Amino acid sequence: MRFIVKKRFWSCLWILLVTAICICGAESVSAAVGKADHTLYDYSSAEDWPEAPEITAGSAYLIELNSGAVLYSKDGDVQSYPASTTKILTALLVLENCELNEEVTFSYNSIYDIEDGGHHYEFQEGEVLTVSECLQFLLVESVNEVAYALAEHVAGSIDAFAEMMNERAAELGATNTHFTNPHGLNDEDHYTTAHDMAMILWGCVQSEAFRQYASQTEVSLSGRAVKTDGFSTYTNHHLMLIPTSEYYNSSVVCGKTGYTSLAGNTLVTYASQGDMDVICIIMQGSSDRFEDTQKLLDYAFDSFSLTSMSAATSTNLSEAGNLSLVTDVVEDASLCLPTGVNVSSLTTEFAVRETEESDSVLGVKTWYYQGMEIGSATVQMSLASSSASSASSEEESGEVSASDGTAETSETESAEEEEKSSSDGWNVLEIVALVLLGILLFFLLAILIRLLQNHNRRRRKRRKKRRRRRR
Repeated sequence: MRFIVKKRFWSCLWILLVTAICICGAESVSAAVGKADHTLYDYSSAEDWPEAPEITAGSAYLIELNSGAVLYSKDGDVQSYPASTTKILTALLVLENCELNEEVTFSYNSIYDIEDGGHHYEFQEGEVLTVSECLQFLLVESVNEVAYALAEHVAGSIDAFAEMMNERAAELGATNTHFTNPHGLNDEDHYTTAHDMAMILWGCVQSEAFRQYASQTEVSLSGRAVKTDGFSTYTNHHLMLIPTSEYYNSSVVCGKTGYTSLAGNTLVTYASQGDMDVICIIMQGSSDRFEDTQKLLDYAFDSFSLTSMSAATSTNLSEAGNLSLVTDVVEDASLCLPTGVNVSSLTTEFAVRETEESDSVLGVKTWYYQGMEIGSATVQMSLASSSASSASSEEESGEVSASDGTAETSETESAEEEEKSSSDGWNVLEIVALVLLGILLFFLLAILIRLLQNHNRRRRKRRKKRRRRRR
């Protein structure tokens, strides 16, 4: 009996520990690449903005994903033809609608309904490849026939797939885009902008599978369709991924090239260095598209740096005139600033969203650089118990004003930082720990009661035995 009780005790304890780990671990889960939303903050026209390099491309766009900062734009909203960079959206839709082991059958149209000069492979009607194989050929070797076959596999027809493309592009923030096919071959009604391609690539790189396929350096066609030039192994066209290339850049994670007679050279690139994640788009480019991309990536990583909103809040508060208001960033994010710019030079506003307690309000805090919005976050503002009286005087003097659930505060005055009172409230992990401790004590108490009951039963049995022997 004792063995059974002990076994049950340790089983319960193990379950509780595993539960605690899972709950606590869930608090630290974040997007695999940058932030998942597609909010942009364009303050690149600021007076002391770092000087951008000269590039030859007609249109370009450069953004940092964790902050949403637009670092550079050259005719970013001008319509351009995307050429084969179209295939990144095709790949995303395939990944969102198919299993990798599904079989894709090549139709007659997928092989022959391609414009002259757009196909160079000896595919046969009825040939079958898996979705995984198709994605390799699509993103590494940029095979137009594969894009066509995948579109038919997903939607039944090119027109139906184009509708899916346009709907998904709009969801990702593409506001001036219209696609008519899955491969990007010439069509006057098939267009986008550098800004829109940045938004589309932003959505694509959130997918780990997309990053894996788009970062492969080579693909082998051996035993499958062989290119008409006789070779069967091909290198990724994005030369910044190739270690032996003169354009190799170790910060480049993945991307896609494109070219048609109407589009010129196009290139979309995702790169990561340190805590910065950058997307660079080149449209209406020349043979210098890799040089242009390299210049813009160097510009991003050398001229800018990230600061967490929590750190920026702490800095602003440490320089505030009265520290009766303590700010906690509920959902931390990042601000991207030119290297050397101190966060103390930023101005902030706080708009109340709701009042949670008598001494706490929840709202949105917005940061401004030279009068331009550069980021916002959900924050909680609390009255520190040690200075509640001074906080009250702040409200009376107008430093904090509230009306119908809205308020704004200025935190740009300088002063010394005050430690946050321990009475500001419990955080999530503390609450979870208390709940788990309570459950554990409950189980221990139940086990103790059970042991006492068993002990009393055994005593009664022994007494009965002694009475029988005396009789």
